[in-house]
Amino acid sequence: MKGLEREIDPHRGKTKMTEDLNWELAVVGGGPAGMTAAIYAARYGLRTILLESRVLGGAQATSPGIENYPGYTYITGIELAEKMKEQVKKSKATIKEITEVRSLERDDNGSFLLDTRRGVYSAQAVVWATGGGHKKLNVPGEDELTGRGVSYCATCDGPLFRNKRLAVVGGGNTAVTEALYLSELTDEICLIHRRDRLRAEHIIQQMLFDTHVDIHWDHVVKEFRGDQLLKEIVIENVKSGQQRVIEVDGAFVALGSDPESKLLKPLDVAMNSQGEVYADGEQKTNVEGLYAAGDVVESLKQIVVAAGQGAIAADSAYKYIREVKRGPI
Repeated sequence: MKGLEREIDPHRGKTKMTEDLNWELAVVGGGPAGMTAAIYAARYGLRTILLESRVLGGAQATSPGIENYPGYTYITGIELAEKMKEQVKKSKATIKEITEVRSLERDDNGSFLLDTRRGVYSAQAVVWATGGGHKKLNVPGEDELTGRGVSYCATCDGPLFRNKRLAVVGGGNTAVTEALYLSELTDEICLIHRRDRLRAEHIIQQMLFDTHVDIHWDHVVKEFRGDQLLKEIVIENVKSGQQRVIEVDGAFVALGSDPESKLLKPLDVAMNSQGEVYADGEQKTNVEGLYAAGDVVESLKQIVVAAGQGAIAADSAYKYIREVKRGPI
């Protein structure tokens, strides 16, 4: 079996199967970027292992509907995730779900060491595709109604709410940009911000003020309500404490991304103040042999972008392993 090797049990004299911990490429993260990287790397002939802390799919699996992925006029997030997962399996890359990487180090030979509950995997190169989880409000109803009216990506889910009653939560560049985009899809939209002024860049603030977006200053969201779908939001004035209810069909929480990049800090991987990794056009980081792709990278957060970056990262990793480890092509 691929990924396994035989070991003699000295006490019983029998052969038992132990997991192979040595690989050419380790892909960390099972979203669109990670799955695409694994597919391409396996097709290149690299001994590839895909490590995912939960199950394959990534954030796309929570989307109620996707309309901007080429080849599908409409497909649910879970359906697209399952199709990608099936293709990874056919590529013959080895998949390890429920296998969280707890640390990433480098040994004296330049190989990467990835500590997991299964053991310490060794890889000549790594594609880091852990995603960039969205910051949440952590209020009642948020988790239950995510994908049922509560969203974290206007460009992903906005078209599903055309001509609906919408709310955007936040006051930075992300929130204002998403409110501007959504204002072109509906006449009923508001922005909920906890302060009396926006944090976004001045130029896009002015663009927002020129639209029909209604701004609820000095308010925070206290609760999302709905049965199967979002119906209303409870908001509270931070100065008076007064609460009121807003009827909405969709709410977009736009507080910025929360990229899963903290394990890269000991390697001094370059990233911005939000923790998004800097990667060049070949998805290279500033650490040789380490590539990054998907929402963990400072780039547009879209499935098609993540998949493209995953393919590029695999190609770059192949060239690195082939040229540095095996000799010139």
